[in-house]
Amino acid sequence: MEVVKQYVEKIVANLPINDEERVLMKEEFENHILEHIDELRMVGYSEQQAIQQALQSFGEAHYIEKEMKKVLFPHYKWIRFCAAIIFTTFTLCISAHFISKWLEPRNASPISIGVIVMLLFICTFVFGLWELLYKEAKKAYKTKWLNVTTIFIVPTLLYEFIVYLQFQPDTLEDWLLQDELLIPLYVIFYVVGRQLYTYSIGEKIRG
Repeated sequence: MEVVKQYVEKIVANLPINDEERVLMKEEFENHILEHIDELRMVGYSEQQAIQQALQSFGEAHYIEKEMKKVLFPHYKWIRFCAAIIFTTFTLCISAHFISKWLEPRNASPISIGVIVMLLFICTFVFGLWELLYKEAKKAYKTKWLNVTTIFIVPTLLYEFIVYLQFQPDTLEDWLLQDELLIPLYVIFYVVGRQLYTYSIGEKIRG
């Protein structure tokens, strides 16, 4: 049945498995659903009603796909978090180096092992708490508007606007000398690192 095949395809298409495993899993899902449809038809359902009822009993394909990915790749979120933290720390160090050289060309680079470790600790602590809040918010509120942009970017920009009104820097140099005004840069680096992993490496690993 074409409807069943399309439903199963949505589930298995992006799973982190090879082609042979994908074919076997498709067959297993299809056979299980078709058996359920036959059982429903035997108790009086029409073919269309049986198909609809069987698919509803299995649940939304997208939800099943997510649950299968959790089983097949349970540490995906932890690896993504670590990758985003490393990316953020690295880009912060590079940015700080070039900004300091631009503002004070004669001074030595402020980047050292101690600074890198400190940035790594701060990013891990702050964004770790942020990710936990994001996770709990998604559990409490099932809405498409609750995403990385609304949780990370929007609050940061609002904070930045308030800080800007307080400091009102006249030049770019004044802006860069204020640590509070650089916070959005940190958040953007983290979100970029997070999304880069999700849509590149993460997609290959988890499908």
